[in-house]
Amino acid sequence: MSTSQAFIIQNHHTTPPSSFAERPLTPPPTDEKRFSHVRQVLGLFTDIRAGRHVNRGAWAEFQLAEGEYDEIERRLEQDEALLGYVKDKIRFDYHGETHQFVVRMPTAIHELFIARVEDAIFSQLKSIREGTDDAAAFAHKVSPARSTEIYLPVDNAASGTKSKYEPDTSFWHDDAKYPGVILEVAYSQKRKRLGRLAEDYLLDSNASVQAVVGLDIEYGKKKSRKATLSVWRTRIDGNELRVVEEVAAQAFRDERGNPIQHPGLRLQLRDFANKEVARRVLGGENREIVVTTQQLCEYLHAAETKVARLQSLSEDSIAPELKKRKRSKTPPDQITSGDEAEYVGQEERAAKRMAEDDSDYKDASIENLSE
Repeated sequence: MSTSQAFIIQNHHTTPPSSFAERPLTPPPTDEKRFSHVRQVLGLFTDIRAGRHVNRGAWAEFQLAEGEYDEIERRLEQDEALLGYVKDKIRFDYHGETHQFVVRMPTAIHELFIARVEDAIFSQLKSIREGTDDAAAFAHKVSPARSTEIYLPVDNAASGTKSKYEPDTSFWHDDAKYPGVILEVAYSQKRKRLGRLAEDYLLDSNASVQAVVGLDIEYGKKKSRKATLSVWRTRIDGNELRVVEEVAAQAFRDERGNPIQHPGLRLQLRDFANKEVARRVLGGENREIVVTTQQLCEYLHAAETKVARLQSLSEDSIAPELKKRKRSKTPPDQITSGDEAEYVGQEERAAKRMAEDDSDYKDASIENLSE
């Protein structure tokens, strides 16, 4: 996805591919104008895979029309190679209510930085595990999940409609449906959307997500190196559940890259699961998880330095006369006659269901026959 892709930590997709809504079986569309954004999204995926999207930004947004997301899924399923690449290498979000589709292409700096922050938090959780109290029992079931997909229901939307997100990192308790803590690194366009993203995580999970942390790295503004921290949580006001920015873009590094006196990132152990699980397992126990300002600056500086020194870092070399032998490419799997018959049967059954379930399609077919 970028020239520094070799240093980008791989995403982990543990949630199996699934549709966000129950999709009717309809015949393939013939009016390509209806799916202009579909071609743009698939074209972007293809460019990223081919290495043609270098230095074109780390955030791409598409405002899809009704049905376009389902069409993207359908066409990806027809291209096994591209589907595999997208699942393995590309991160994207889809909001089921607004039909907004966002492709994330984080840089090596962002990925290395968030990896350090994630490790600092997990190291403290592992230290708590060493005890024998309720806090240790709770911490034993909390693990980082990096960019594991999160599916959230959408209020006031069609039955079964969901939104899908792939955060920069998250922490999940084994007994909780959703992560308790989500961390996002903000940059350029993403900075403008981070507050809304936090609202989606917190409200659409019915406050099962306890805290959303935003780490904003400010590049491009007069060579500023300023970095800020934000934390969002939920609060009940009367009969209304709302999101509050508990820490509002507080700087932990100034424009010149120097640490600023700041409390740093402070989380509670009970933040790492929804309230019901925390109450049942932790009881009155609690611990604080802290990543100091000095640590945040250190991790960010280390990430920037690593990428800046990329071309001068050590690597092994081999003798010029030494040839490289790679395994020969294997031919694609052959379909046996039995498999082919089964596939044909599946297609025929699917076609029959399409004709029975889609009245518009059936009516159109009758009109064509009468002509």
